[in-house]
Amino acid sequence: MSLAQCRPRWQNCQLPKRFRDILPQPPPTVPFDVHKLPPPSVGQVVASHATPSLPSRATFRTPPNIFGLVHQYFSSTPLSHDPEEYVTMADLSSIPDSRTANEEEPDLPSPVANDSQYFPYPNRSSFQLSDWYWNRGVQKSQGEYTQLVEIIGDETFNAANEINSKLGANEYDKEDGEEWEDEDAGWKRTPVSIEVPFSRTSEIPGPRIFQAADLYHRSLVTVIREKLTNAQDNKLFHYELYKLSWNPPHLDAEVPIYGDLFMSPVFHDAHAKLQEMPREPGCDLPQVVATLMFWSDATQLTSFGNTKLWPTYMYFGNESKYCHCKLLCNLSNHVAYFEMLSDSFKDFTCGRGMSSDCTTHCHRELFHKQWNILLDDEFLDAYEHGIVIHCCNGIMHRFYPRIFTYSADYPEKVLIATVRNLGGCPLVVSSAQKLIYEKDLGVGSAAVEHLLKPHSWVPTSNAFSDCLATFGFNIFHALVVDLLHEFELGVWKMLFVHLLRILTVEDKTNASDMTRMAARNFEDLLQCSIPVFNSLLPEPHNTTALWLLFTMAHWHGLVKLQMHSDLTINIMDQVTSAVSDQFHNFKAQVCSAYNTQELCQEVEARTQYHANSLKEQVAQSAGSPKDMHCKKFHAFGDYVSMIRQYGMSDSYSSEPGELEHRSPKARYRWMDCKSFVKQLTHIERRQAHIRHIGDKIVHCPHVEIVELVTSPVAHHHIGMTQKYPVHIGTYLSSHSDDLVIKNFHFKLKEHLLQEDDHMYHHNIARFNYTTYDVCRAQDVLGVYHVNVIYIGTVRIEFLWCFSSWDTSTLNRLRFLPMDDESSFSFMDPADGRKHPDRLGVLGCVGDKDDWREYYVNRNHHQAHNVRPREGSADVQHPAENGDEEEYEEYEDDNDDEEREDNVPWVESLSSSTSVSAMSH
Repeated sequence: MSLAQCRPRWQNCQLPKRFRDILPQPPPTVPFDVHKLPPPSVGQVVASHATPSLPSRATFRTPPNIFGLVHQYFSSTPLSHDPEEYVTMADLSSIPDSRTANEEEPDLPSPVANDSQYFPYPNRSSFQLSDWYWNRGVQKSQGEYTQLVEIIGDETFNAANEINSKLGANEYDKEDGEEWEDEDAGWKRTPVSIEVPFSRTSEIPGPRIFQAADLYHRSLVTVIREKLTNAQDNKLFHYELYKLSWNPPHLDAEVPIYGDLFMSPVFHDAHAKLQEMPREPGCDLPQVVATLMFWSDATQLTSFGNTKLWPTYMYFGNESKYCHCKLLCNLSNHVAYFEMLSDSFKDFTCGRGMSSDCTTHCHRELFHKQWNILLDDEFLDAYEHGIVIHCCNGIMHRFYPRIFTYSADYPEKVLIATVRNLGGCPLVVSSAQKLIYEKDLGVGSAAVEHLLKPHSWVPTSNAFSDCLATFGFNIFHALVVDLLHEFELGVWKMLFVHLLRILTVEDKTNASDMTRMAARNFEDLLQCSIPVFNSLLPEPHNTTALWLLFTMAHWHGLVKLQMHSDLTINIMDQVTSAVSDQFHNFKAQVCSAYNTQELCQEVEARTQYHANSLKEQVAQSAGSPKDMHCKKFHAFGDYVSMIRQYGMSDSYSSEPGELEHRSPKARYRWMDCKSFVKQLTHIERRQAHIRHIGDKIVHCPHVEIVELVTSPVAHHHIGMTQKYPVHIGTYLSSHSDDLVIKNFHFKLKEHLLQEDDHMYHHNIARFNYTTYDVCRAQDVLGVYHVNVIYIGTVRIEFLWCFSSWDTSTLNRLRFLPMDDESSFSFMDPADGRKHPDRLGVLGCVGDKDDWREYYVNRNHHQAHNVRPREGSADVQHPAENGDEEEYEEYEDDNDDEEREDNVPWVESLSSSTSVSAMSH
């Protein structure tokens, strides 16, 4: 009998369904029998004063997809536009550059024979050159260099440099040439002035007008029109309201799912209120909520220097939050570049008795003056009466803009909120303003403070309340939680610093100066803090600190989930209470036991801040975390309710805004230092116009090598190169005394049947997997391949694995002894099995630096916060039929020892769990 006949026939046996690599599916689409019915009317506007009757609201459901996800739509007519029909695997993938060249784009217009489609460019080559230069990044790759050679080598090449200035023209600079005609009016430049109050103690009392700056901004209504008439953006824009539910076979009822803003309860309420409003006279057009989400934050454009920009970004909540975070999707709309008080303000107030309170007041006034410009009459009219737009699906809709969220850090939130300009507050603010501007009292005078301080008001009229309060808008509801600034750079940073202070008292060396650390760095510190701080404090303080760190890491992982259900929300609610209890216990037992002082770097920072002081700065007492009673700490209790109302926190976190800062920073490299804000507006419009031209034409995109290896459909990808051969015989001879290669040749033949005398090393093997939120992600490992002679030459890939899953207490692993027969073996990366005895596998490059035990950092990956628990639309695929009993058995195995054989290698590999060494 041949070796091939002797080989076990387990290749055709399928893995349990919870371990299979099942590709994510787009959310369920509208049933065909519903979607094929045309809407009864495409809507019309007629010259009549009659008010159309309100339509009756109906609902219909989609069939569940393979994961058991169900859409329930609320509409009086069948959907005229279903964005889920256009969702591709690339949209569901977080793999970089996952959109391949052979991916077909539906509904694109056919190419035409002439060059009119590239207007105002004379031909294809000139357009491609501009697109290559402006929209392909500042730093160019080798593939982009090859693309440039192809462009300039075309016989029709024409640079057409004069067109770029026209594409970047705006309303305020006609001197740059005749503006290119387009639906978009571009940027505007509006001068901003404020009244500066000089108190009676100054040389010349009374208010004076100060020309603060020129505000560069865009019309919000123009941005909305541009969005809704863009064919590319229209595909994934959600017009209709729906709810997403999970229908698992092991539960008796459907479970609500929380994700994007457009399927959240707050969007549902806004949609319902809009449909209940009296319609515009003579109009029966479908009414749609245009969900506006704002981000604003000042940023430094250069690593060195003081050039700053204060951009305001606007996103649409009708689009997926997964696309918001992809810069290549270009879903961020730059609507304004706010100005701060310039140096000329100091010259304006020089020698006139200007206090710091008055300067702060002028800063608030300037900010809200600029928002008053953005919230112009055109926007307020659209807010009340809607905007009629002929959409790309051929149907006219009436869109009503609504501001849902405003994401900013805490100092800017204070600036945005200013006063509670609702329910009686305007009278008090108006009285305070009269004292300042008419009676010439100081902003911080006793009379003004007597009116405002009891309620924490300030003498500034809030632009949002002034413009939108009559429509029921409350700016306080839009100021959502901010995990990045409130927790990662707030509560956790404060706790981490105080733990370092305690270690200083314990005479433990602190080698961290924490210079130039971003939020992601503090997030990494939290995820690996437990093994680092373990045993550094005496008991019982050590246990108290570790419990607090574990609970905070668990809470942080739950908050950062990209999909929640009612079941996991309840878990998060319990963990939130546990965080509070653990924090107070830590303060009562640990903090009170140590007389801590400021760290050296804290003293140095404070000394530099007070450099003008003649006093010597010494370390001050720091007896407990000083921010336990601040807003950032009390924001813990808002996250659960915020997720229930607005969906997942990554939709409105400040992280997308921080990520978008890369755009103006990259554009700044194209500019000189003079009037850089004006130049930014030119480049932004130029890039947008070139993208719009590209969206309207069909051309063959350039395919880079990296695009061919990042297909999210494949289970894994290993390069084809054989540049790094390893002769098997020589390798075995040179390591003959090493236990690692014991029975190496025998096991390799057992795995591969018959091989040649070389194996080939690859630095990276990419493994794709489906995540808990039904998306696609990727991990990497080192790998080998050999060429096997088996009825012809066949390439076979394999992993050389050092395996074990020996679990003790919480998430600890250790390797098997080196002389164990099953310590080293081979596996097919497409198989996912443990070979040969079904033990879990932990890949390792070498053993000389191995630790005795390892912590599995379950909080490093979000999936581990839901995988052991019930209630997740997960890669375990509970919606699949026929394996319900097996799934329930796995879910009930919560004991670590019982689950040892149930956690396969592919699970640990695909979840990208980080492993931290534990010193023993």
